[in-house]
Amino acid sequence: MRTRDMLRSALGNLGRHKARTALTTVGVIVGILTIVTMVSLGIGVQQEMLGAFDSVGLETLRLYPETEEMGGFDLFGQPQRTELLTPELVEELQAREDVLSVTPYLGLPRGVQMTLRMDGEEIRADASGQRPASIPDPFETPPETLAGVAEPPQTGGGLVVGPDLLEQFGYQPEEFPGLIGQEVEIVVYAPRGESQAFPLSIAGISELRWSNVSLAMPDRLALLEWWYDDPEYLAHRGYDEVMVRTESLNASAQVADWVSSRGFDVQSLKTILDIANRGMVILQTMLGSVGGLALLVASIGIANTMIMAVYERTKEIGILKAVGAAPGQIRALFVVEASLIGLLGGVTGTILGWLLGKGLNWLIPKILEWQDVPMQGTFFVVTWWLVLAALAFATLVGLLAGLYPAARAARLAPLDALRYE
Repeated sequence: MRTRDMLRSALGNLGRHKARTALTTVGVIVGILTIVTMVSLGIGVQQEMLGAFDSVGLETLRLYPETEEMGGFDLFGQPQRTELLTPELVEELQAREDVLSVTPYLGLPRGVQMTLRMDGEEIRADASGQRPASIPDPFETPPETLAGVAEPPQTGGGLVVGPDLLEQFGYQPEEFPGLIGQEVEIVVYAPRGESQAFPLSIAGISELRWSNVSLAMPDRLALLEWWYDDPEYLAHRGYDEVMVRTESLNASAQVADWVSSRGFDVQSLKTILDIANRGMVILQTMLGSVGGLALLVASIGIANTMIMAVYERTKEIGILKAVGAAPGQIRALFVVEASLIGLLGGVTGTILGWLLGKGLNWLIPKILEWQDVPMQGTFFVVTWWLVLAALAFATLVGLLAGLYPAARAARLAPLDALRYE
């Protein structure tokens, strides 16, 4: 029996009982659909994560001051720092040939009371949660700029305001462009009962995510020096964070070792990404195992279907053996039928999984937008290797499920098979 004849015969046999074949195939479809959907989710999330890190640069290091582990707090309730990120350290890093840029950052203390004074009116303002664009968060999208610039000038003297704060002053969005350059004041109130006004001008209006005012580094430093009543604030406390971007991953590792040897805490985006990737592999395995369990149940259904086919076609098997068909050919015929059931379920399940992923990729951003969650991306990605793996796995499941029925058919004695009623 030639391979072409065997395939034609197998397809014809499956077509005899369309309903039973379809019901058996449903189990494989559900299993492959689950595997494709779950694994494509893992692939999509991993790609989004990798893209987010790439946008910042895997050659990026984040340095933090070393603090005392237990009981070390200064007069303002802040952890006592044992190693400071000083301007001298920033200069040393900038002088290295393998360093492309160094960006220091100063945060504002929690609970700082400040207002924006404008047009003779004061409204509560918050500048504690806004990072400069030079130290982006890899999982955040850039804010929308409505007028002027997105970031205050590095030299200081200007600030970026959120539209919600301006609307509290009675301004409408169409009036925002006319506010660029207007003189305002940031007024800070200390717990000791004093207040200080810092004159600034509006440099831009932007959708700030975690605060409604963004201040440049010199203005933040001036505010901190007044708040702590310490003109030498940087010498005594240093920067809160320093981002270092190197020319390569190898340079990043060298700089990280050099800085760590001096007692600073170092975070490497490459290290974080490696840890996250290992977590994604575990997640994909767990998600794929759900579909594997469904396929295990489907394989039992395939085996049951093929055993019933052996009983129904006992006389047919006897005729094939009487005309010279070898036991190996009988075995191959039933294995091919079982494999075709797996392949058919694999093809259908893969297509449905791809369509489901497409639908969810459209639906999830809509839901997130409705929930005011600023996140965009492709969460379900079906790759070519996933398609091939799903089809091969489904076919293999069908093949394995058909081995026992095929062996049973091959062992039938011709005379007993011909006498079977």
